[in-house]
Amino acid sequence: MVLDYTYLLTLLSGGVVWEGFKFFYPDIKNYFNKRKTAAEILYKNLDLAIKSADELYGKLESLSKEDFATFINIENSTSSSPEHNQIYVCYLFGQYWASLENIRTLSNYSSITRLRKGKELLRFIETIESKKFRILDRSKQRMIGESMIINADDKFQIISLYSFFNKIENDTLFSKWILELKDFLCSTKNKEKRQTVLVHGVISAMFIDHFDHNQKIARRRDIYKNKLRPESIKLIKNVLLKHYLKFIKKEERYF
Repeated sequence: MVLDYTYLLTLLSGGVVWEGFKFFYPDIKNYFNKRKTAAEILYKNLDLAIKSADELYGKLESLSKEDFATFINIENSTSSSPEHNQIYVCYLFGQYWASLENIRTLSNYSSITRLRKGKELLRFIETIESKKFRILDRSKQRMIGESMIINADDKFQIISLYSFFNKIENDTLFSKWILELKDFLCSTKNKEKRQTVLVHGVISAMFIDHFDHNQKIARRRDIYKNKLRPESIKLIKNVLLKHYLKFIKKEERYF
């Protein structure tokens, strides 16, 4: 009897592969389960972050057109109630920070980084909290965001505008943080501080463009390039896009 070595080799190799697969199967299953969970966290919460970024950028675009008169020259404000509008702008900043903080908390910086978009999202969060681009100290931006999150029945919500005004009236610590944000916005007569706010807004526009490039959630708005000073354009071009958000496409849109 002549042994068919080819058949024997196939049989043995197939058996080895199967045994190896059974050995590694739990790890493989765990890997894909974690990716699935990460994707669910990301896409379940990303829509609200996009909407929040859209509302914030839309308001900053409006403020740029009036040269921040609502905060620094009320008589020239386009708002019928500038002082009320000041608090509303603070709400929009807090809403945006809260939507991002929620994703960060849920992902715990682990599962979400298994996805390319997850890594990019966390990079956006790191950018708006970095010393070059943040409005307030990192911890204060986070605390404002955290304080505006409602977790009811495992469903994420952000406090309503009415509740926001009420919280300012009744929560001393929260009121202190919001007052600090308001004071910063009221200091935008200072060109450097105004540029900080405008560049922060450009980052929110990049966020919208990158995660909603088909404009299914937010509308596409022009970038207020005419309001950006040469040093801000240089910061966007040579620092923001070259070192922080290197994955952003169509860079010329932003400067």
